[in-house]
Amino acid sequence: MTTPGRVARVLLAMYPPAIRDRYGDEIADLLARSSRPVRDLADVAWCALIEQGSLMSLPQMRARLPQVAKLLAVAPLLTMALLGATMAGMFTAAAIDHSLVEAGMAIAVVPVAVAAVWLGRRVSGTAATGGRRLCVPALLAVSILAMSSVPGPGETFGENRSGVALTLAIWWLLLTGLVFGVRRLAATATAPVTVLVAVLAGFALLGLAFTAYGSAVTHANTDLAAHLWYAGALTTYDFGLPGAAMELSEETKLLPALLTACTAFSLAVAGATGQTSRIPVTTPRGSVVTA
Repeated sequence: MTTPGRVARVLLAMYPPAIRDRYGDEIADLLARSSRPVRDLADVAWCALIEQGSLMSLPQMRARLPQVAKLLAVAPLLTMALLGATMAGMFTAAAIDHSLVEAGMAIAVVPVAVAAVWLGRRVSGTAATGGRRLCVPALLAVSILAMSSVPGPGETFGENRSGVALTLAIWWLLLTGLVFGVRRLAATATAPVTVLVAVLAGFALLGLAFTAYGSAVTHANTDLAAHLWYAGALTTYDFGLPGAAMELSEETKLLPALLTACTAFSLAVAGATGQTSRIPVTTPRGSVVTA
């Protein structure tokens, strides 16, 4: 299957089952013959979100609002944790070796990402994540975009507004597909295999997202290859080009670390909900089924 075909398959999975069963083959055929695949894939993704939203009645929306509000608060919570952990990491690095201070954010993201995984597993059974887990990346992206739009403090998430918006859009689309894939994998594969695939795919996803940031920035003087933008900005490792990674880090600021933690949170939610889908349940008559 080609890459556009895989993307189309993921987007079709975002539709409600009734719509997918009735129109899935027709939509897939139209996408396969499309002369403008990027635009048509975006249209399909947008329509899928509309169809998902149309299934919710007003009472259902009211019931979900508290859970949605909690999910919208995840990104600000992780932001505060990253700021505190970065300061602690810089002080710790300075006490060990002053040359490690520049890597304070890379040091800080590890405990915060671990905490994000723990938090994701804790909330995986809530109504907002259990039934609408594919909306988790969208809610995180909206929350980060809102914070980055605040004049002054918003620059903490990157100096280039269009670069931040483009990065968040691509990150959201890729992560939504990955969340679906991890959830399906967790229902059939062992936990170590699921974790390994999620980690490797998560880092690849972040690399692609920050390649988009590089395409939106016109004043950053760096010779780093596009696929190294994420790694260079997060770790400040120069990859043989002195000063390039530090410039990237100053340009993107907190965004690489925050998206790393949010990716870990989303994948933890997907993995946990996928595992619960294969828990054996004993019915009143004694038969065993898979939940």
